[in-house]
Amino acid sequence: MFNTSRLPVMLAFSLLLLVVGISIPASAEPTFAGVLGERNRITLGYQVNADAVQGFLPAPWRLNALASGPLRGSNFLVVLIDSVRDDDPQGKPRYGGNNPFVVFVAPGKNPENGQTAAVVLGGFASNPAYLPGYYQVYRPATINVRHLIESHTVDTEEVTDVWQVRDTTGAGGVELKLHSLRDLKTRARAKGEVQVISAKEPSLWRSYQYETATDVLKSVPENIDRVRAYTLRVTVPDYSKLFDGSEQLVGISAAPWYVRQIFAHQGRTENEQSSSRR
Repeated sequence: MFNTSRLPVMLAFSLLLLVVGISIPASAEPTFAGVLGERNRITLGYQVNADAVQGFLPAPWRLNALASGPLRGSNFLVVLIDSVRDDDPQGKPRYGGNNPFVVFVAPGKNPENGQTAAVVLGGFASNPAYLPGYYQVYRPATINVRHLIESHTVDTEEVTDVWQVRDTTGAGGVELKLHSLRDLKTRARAKGEVQVISAKEPSLWRSYQYETATDVLKSVPENIDRVRAYTLRVTVPDYSKLFDGSEQLVGISAAPWYVRQIFAHQGRTENEQSSSRR
């Protein structure tokens, strides 16, 4: 059951789904690059050391914490995605096998032109065909995912999510254990468009036209808490200054399905990369 009355809320916090809104230069001519389908997406928003995050952003981009929505105040996102289909522009799969992956994102703004976007700082991917990815920042990892759903009533589900991510070189990883209640009466469905760039090479810029359903599991700003138990451990050395015990969880969302059309803008085109996924 979808609550379409919450659509304005969904549009207000589209960065919760990994991105922020953007003012696109009028000269941009995006090229259709394919369709990506996901069966489970979990987004965790944090307030972390702002100076440390700024160090990951390319000049002249500045950190731009979320100003609205259930995750407002977040300046760093951890997004765990279990994708099931990644098609090229002709509708053919780009690669075989499954591909769970993890993304580290910061909301950013370019003060020179006012452009805002989600900046992909890094991440992990388990499928070799997805490395280093369109944004050129993913590292190889073994990723084990467990997703258990128990239906209690027509409108309520109890869900357990476990992610175990290990860098194949031994340089840390990510571990998530999340036990939550899903109230289907409050599940929101939305369509929109979002923008993402690479921290490594800002000219690698994509927009995504998405359709999704999302559950807000926790929001400190909106006093929502459907989380029964939760732990997240990030042991990646590069992010040790972000997850040093001072980080504050702002909120958690979960999308049981998420479909997006991919459009490439400038810089390296889809055909110029042998690994163009994200």
